[in-house]
Amino acid sequence: MNEQEFWEIIEASCSPDNLEPDEQCEAISEVLSSKSKEEVIEFHNIHRVILSRAYTWNLIEACFIVIHYISDDVFEDFRNWIILNGKERFNRSLENPDYLASFIKVEDPVEEITGEALLYVCEEALAGEAEELEESYVYPDEPDIEDNWPPASVLKEKYPNLFSKYWDDTMEYQGDS
Repeated sequence: MNEQEFWEIIEASCSPDNLEPDEQCEAISEVLSSKSKEEVIEFHNIHRVILSRAYTWNLIEACFIVIHYISDDVFEDFRNWIILNGKERFNRSLENPDYLASFIKVEDPVEEITGEALLYVCEEALAGEAEELEESYVYPDEPDIEDNWPPASVLKEKYPNLFSKYWDDTMEYQGDS
């Protein structure tokens, strides 16, 4: 399996526009269940590389604007949700996180923007055989990134669409004003 096949499986499962992410991940697991163990491992490893690629300071800022909170788990779920939206949206979001505002169509981002289930599609596909395969899984190191929160005014300038759509002046924010 290669990255193109990875994206084909993701995109064939629909998108969060049409299915809940959990349902989309069930469809992915079903496709993976017909693959060899080696292909499932490759899918997992490609997923982890793509997930790591999305570990950027700009996406952390965007996640904070949309979800109003940031933690390792929240950010991982957010990046997985972006992956579930397909290759084009993923790449465009990496290039310009403000692009997310054009396709986020949920009522409650905190509850609905989650891709956690994508972390478990391989285990689901292998129905219990995952423990022996974990030795073959690759987990790339997350890149070192800047962690200096900008003032809200900078976030508003960098991400005008996300900011106008999701910023909440009542949320606790650590950046300078």
